[in-house]
Amino acid sequence: MKRLFGGKKEAPPAPTLGEATETANKRGAVLDEKIKALDKQLLDFKNQLKSTRAGPAQNRIKQRALQVLKQKRMYEGQRDQLSGVVWNMEQASFASENVQTAIHVVDAMKSSTAALKTEMQKVHIDDIEDTMDDMADLLEDTNEINEALSRNYALDEEIDETELDDELAAIDEQLQLESELGETETPSYLVDEEPVPADPAAEPAQPAAAGEQVDEFGLPVHA
Repeated sequence: MKRLFGGKKEAPPAPTLGEATETANKRGAVLDEKIKALDKQLLDFKNQLKSTRAGPAQNRIKQRALQVLKQKRMYEGQRDQLSGVVWNMEQASFASENVQTAIHVVDAMKSSTAALKTEMQKVHIDDIEDTMDDMADLLEDTNEINEALSRNYALDEEIDETELDDELAAIDEQLQLESELGETETPSYLVDEEPVPADPAAEPAQPAAAGEQVDEFGLPVHA
């Protein structure tokens, strides 16, 4: 049926602001070229008037120059109007771009917020606080273990500062006395109370009796 009677033609899509602005700019460029061409004609008429005497010939040149000037003014008016239209379309395009940018930003924020909510559902504040409390308890237990391991059991009794001062004063007096006497032997506070037994090998060998056999070290040999 459409082939016989013809169907309704689809309307072409409406031009965008960018396309309309581009078309207006091209139209403005055409008007600028026409205005430049008319300026050149007016310059030629000016030179002709300078070289022509006053009279009918000069009047004809002036009438032609006036027609060109009127045409130039018309083109200039059209160009000014077109410039205003281009300015308005650029403002509308800028506003439209701002709106599109705002929509894009809002959509991105919505998706980010939804993703953040999904991730936050995996995090529980109570679990975090419990974990931090457990960590604090473990660190405290570790400190107690370290203190127990580093405890010194060598000294059974405590020594106060007074006893330390007395001991140091006694050592100082002992050193000063030994320095005055010129003693070179070990100080008395460093000597053990029990004497060290003498090395038998260091004692001199007893002389053998007359007629006794001795070994290579001079000791008597018992039969």
